[in-house]
Amino acid sequence: MIKYFGNVGVALGTEVIRGIVLKEMPKGETSKQIIVLAKGLGKVWITAKGARKQKSKLLAGTQLFCYCDFQVYESKKYYYVDQIDMIESFFDLRLDIDKLSQAFYIVDLVEKTAFMGIEQDNILLLLLKTMQILSKGKCPPTLVSRIFEMKFLQTAGVMPDLTEKCCICGKEAKQYFHVAAGGMVCNEHIAGSRKLSTGAKNAMEFVFSHDIKSAFQFSASEEVMKELYKVLEEYIAIHINIQLQTRDFNRKIDI
Repeated sequence: MIKYFGNVGVALGTEVIRGIVLKEMPKGETSKQIIVLAKGLGKVWITAKGARKQKSKLLAGTQLFCYCDFQVYESKKYYYVDQIDMIESFFDLRLDIDKLSQAFYIVDLVEKTAFMGIEQDNILLLLLKTMQILSKGKCPPTLVSRIFEMKFLQTAGVMPDLTEKCCICGKEAKQYFHVAAGGMVCNEHIAGSRKLSTGAKNAMEFVFSHDIKSAFQFSASEEVMKELYKVLEEYIAIHINIQLQTRDFNRKIDI
């Protein structure tokens, strides 16, 4: 029996999961397992039987980066997909090594930090907007990654404190940023901190104060990009507790 939702017919006993493919892995000789960040569900595992066959109807929609509606059924607490409706493939990412390398890192960061079965729609929205910007080439790929990292930290609730008050004692703080403490510090607490340039501080404040769409509408000098690379790398390692090799893939700036 088929039940219709708008113009979409769904077999009873199945459900439609909308999400983006974060990871794909072979399973057996012809099948595949994918990890999807799904709307309303968070991270889920889906098995696609026969998806690695050249003529499989599931081949295209189970590739990395694809944003789709997955018609699935559940068996023994596992999801199996039997139909996929593609929404966006982000195919252009595969035509440019710079875009592709940053896309690999961005989905890797999301996959490694997303929680299984816990709704993370804000992260999904951020990821989709970032992939659209990256795919269309509206912003340099490395800058896209830095902006994504900052919005990711903000969405995750661990963004740094950039106010001109020491995050340790509350006294005036203007130049020094303490990565471990998570914010600006005064002269009395500069041990272990780094000097943060005006350009880097302004860039971070701009991203944190704008919505996802507007956050990508600025440019940064090479010097500021180098500084942001280092600061965010250290901050993510401490406050997210993760370091990814994909972040350095095809690295072109001399740190």
